[in-house]
Amino acid sequence: MTPRYPKWQPGDPKHRIFFPEFWMRIMRPQENRPLRPNVVRFECHIEMTKNDIKQYLEKIYKVETLDVTTIIQQGKENRHPITSEIIDPDPDKKFAYVFLKNETFDYPDLWRGKMPSDELLRDERRMVSATSKQNAQLIHRPGISNWFR
Repeated sequence: MTPRYPKWQPGDPKHRIFFPEFWMRIMRPQENRPLRPNVVRFECHIEMTKNDIKQYLEKIYKVETLDVTTIIQQGKENRHPITSEIIDPDPDKKFAYVFLKNETFDYPDLWRGKMPSDELLRDERRMVSATSKQNAQLIHRPGISNWFR
C-alpha cells in the first residue's frame, strides 16, 4: 500500500524531500507483439501517472522520454468450482510503454547463450549423485540412522 502524499502542517520545514514508494520493472515485449527499437515496456505501480513515470525516468535515471502510454490490465478472476463465486481475484497490473527520444534499447542477454533449464538439469544431476554417494555409504549398515555414523 502506497501512502498518500503528506499534507502540510504548520511548523513543517519548507524544504523537504519525499520519496514515494513507486516502483517500475522493465518487461520484455509480448511474444506476439514486437515493439519498435525506441520503445520500452515497463510494469509499474498502479497509482503512477504518465507524468510520474516520465519524471521517474528522467530525474532518477536521466533517460530522455518522448511520450508515455499506459495500459491497465485487469487481473484474472478465480472462481469457486461449485458456487461460481469470485474468490481471491488477482490484482490489476499497469504497464507503461515509454517512447525514447534519441535512443534505442536492446534487452540484455541475461543467460549469455545458456538456458535456465541447463542450469537446473546440472544442479539436479549433482544432487542425485550426492544422494547416491550417501546411500552407498549406508549399504554396509542397513537400518541404522545417520546419527550413529
